[in-house]
Amino acid sequence: MKKISLLAALAVSVLSLAASTLSAATKIACIGDSITFGYLIPTRNADNYPKRLGELLGAEFEVRNFGNPGKTCGDYPSQKNRRRWLGDNTEHKNAVEWQADAYICNLGINDTGAWWDEKLFVSGYEKLIDEWLGGRKNVALMMWTKLAPDFRGPDGKKTFPGNVYLPEFSFPKQDNGSAKNRPAAEKLLAKIAKKYKAHGIDAYSPLAEHPEFYLPDGLHPNALGAKRLAEMTFAELVKANFPQIKIPQGKPQLVPAKDGKSIALKNKGTVAILLDGAALRYGKATFVFENATVIPPNGEIVVALGGAKDRKDPAAPLVSAQLKRASGIKYVPAK
Repeated sequence: MKKISLLAALAVSVLSLAASTLSAATKIACIGDSITFGYLIPTRNADNYPKRLGELLGAEFEVRNFGNPGKTCGDYPSQKNRRRWLGDNTEHKNAVEWQADAYICNLGINDTGAWWDEKLFVSGYEKLIDEWLGGRKNVALMMWTKLAPDFRGPDGKKTFPGNVYLPEFSFPKQDNGSAKNRPAAEKLLAKIAKKYKAHGIDAYSPLAEHPEFYLPDGLHPNALGAKRLAEMTFAELVKANFPQIKIPQGKPQLVPAKDGKSIALKNKGTVAILLDGAALRYGKATFVFENATVIPPNGEIVVALGGAKDRKDPAAPLVSAQLKRASGIKYVPAK
């Protein structure tokens, strides 16, 4: 009897430990509209940005997608029958009940239509935030204070960034009046973020010069764009340094190519490595990484040597260095 009781106790102990391990995962809730949802991406289940973010963070994190296409942060009476306000939908209810450790929200683009109202925009967003936090003080909050690009609009008109990549890329000429209200929306987003001490995210710069990251409708990122959003979000999570969000950062292994023209930075860990602020150094020459340059888990980034010092696209990850030799290059971690 004693042996049976001991085995039973051991079994219960093992099960309890397993359950404890599973529940220890840090929970990240990605809130938003069609961009978070991954709308129109043919491989949406594999390539929406929250899914990609989860792959970068690794098994110690659980990332869930609470995106719902067409939703707003403002509760507008004229849109009530369409259930536009996120708070009227199950995604919001589920996000509240999940009690995540961090909430990352991209709402705001769908608010800039004909129903735009500043007071309702603010009151609706603040009500959503209050319900996500639920009075908890140890919850990390991140908000898109600069909304993702909108390539729609008349040919050649520069807005956000507008339909300016002709003839290779041509997007719809009508933006439904969204550009008119976007500056006001972003100004209010910054105020809301300040009130709640949220970490603001610029979702515009990483994509604005990359029309190839967008679907033909000019408003929704494709799979490549979603991947870039995930990298950008990962970078912001690391840089925000929330006390309740611990993201271990390893050191990449440097592997020079045999021809000496490039060097690979390999990540053998299970969590992505953010290179921003880190450098490659050879003698007096130094190459500093920036712009959300991320090495995925068990992956690598190949840096071409002898690259141009000044680049045309300041928002792109740095993947070329003005260093002329692979042998002898040292990796200098970010301070």
